[in-house]
Amino acid sequence: MEPRHIAVFTPMIGGHVAPALGVCAELVRRGHRVTYPTNESYVARIREAGVTPLELKFPQLRNAEKIYEDVASDDIKYWRAFAFVTAPTALASSAAAVAELQTFYAANPPDLILYDWFAFGGRILAKQLGCPAIQLQSHFAHRNALMRIDGVCTTPEPMSGFGRFLDAFLATYGFEGSNQLWHYEDLNIFCVPREFQYDFESLDGRFVFVGATHNRTPRQGAWRNTVERGRPVILISEATSGTDGSFLRLCLAAFAGSKYHVVVSKAPNTPEPASWPGNFEINRTAFNCEILPFANVMLCQGGMGTTLEALYHGVPVVAVSLNPFNSEVAFRMADLGLGVYVRERGVTPAILAEAVATASSDEAMLARVKRMQSRFATTPGPTAAADAIEGYLAGRAETSRRNGFAR
Repeated sequence: MEPRHIAVFTPMIGGHVAPALGVCAELVRRGHRVTYPTNESYVARIREAGVTPLELKFPQLRNAEKIYEDVASDDIKYWRAFAFVTAPTALASSAAAVAELQTFYAANPPDLILYDWFAFGGRILAKQLGCPAIQLQSHFAHRNALMRIDGVCTTPEPMSGFGRFLDAFLATYGFEGSNQLWHYEDLNIFCVPREFQYDFESLDGRFVFVGATHNRTPRQGAWRNTVERGRPVILISEATSGTDGSFLRLCLAAFAGSKYHVVVSKAPNTPEPASWPGNFEINRTAFNCEILPFANVMLCQGGMGTTLEALYHGVPVVAVSLNPFNSEVAFRMADLGLGVYVRERGVTPAILAEAVATASSDEAMLARVKRMQSRFATTPGPTAAADAIEGYLAGRAETSRRNGFAR
């Protein structure tokens, strides 16, 4: 295909950037020009993927974890914080990004905009530029509901209020109609295996599931396996944004001095314990994908990217969910028998230790995990996503040709 200019918009959060970069790198490999508005935190990673970063100064939440410190046991508090702080900040950032990028993209018009569901600036610019758009998402597809709680579709009331606010916000940019929170494009690509998606059969051809698309290259000082032969390994992965330290303290209480060699991929913002047990190793440099081939269990907080990365490497998951979005992933993972979902409320070190013991020894579970791993191998995410994008562009070009329009 003739090289095209493709602009990519995602929230500046690791779980959204990493899947998008896998797709971006494949598009660059095929000769396309890819530009990616970002903040200073991700410029280097975007450039490493061969993509052109456009560093912006738009407003962003810093130390966002502080907003959620007291909501672990109360989902309504979480949704209020999300709907009244995080989501409006995303709209403010989108508006600022649109204003800052208009001149650049007017002079460098993209042939296509890929945008994450929550990166509203991409959708707005596509409308302003008259440019086709595709949604590129790193979470589940939803129809007329925000998420599934214990498998049941729902929209928490605070988010219904935000949905109405979103409709009014987008109306100022010329978007008509209500329920913009549920808007989809003619093509929507999800970086999730179709086997992992809820109710896959109910979705039409606009929804394409390409599997995991994480793009990881080894960092300097990559992890080296020094684990004693035969000793089981737990890889503990904290959420990128960090926590108040309660998850890490729980893990320390459960596995200090145990039979496991415990590798902790620690978030930079999480408070350090006074000392580390002798069987704990702290990973500050390597990607999880460098450790997972040696791990028996992945213990995490249920993020989609971390969960899929573990399954990609054939490792069962124990998830202690951090928030309702993570709970949705953890519930689905456990529903498919690919690991254990430990509900955060009331969890004790003994419960966590039992969950890890189950995940590392249940032969039927391990067999299911290996079957899921084999499906990843037959659905190469970045390649499948790039194929879908190029097919969409080729289809539009053919339609224009038939209608007598130039590209």
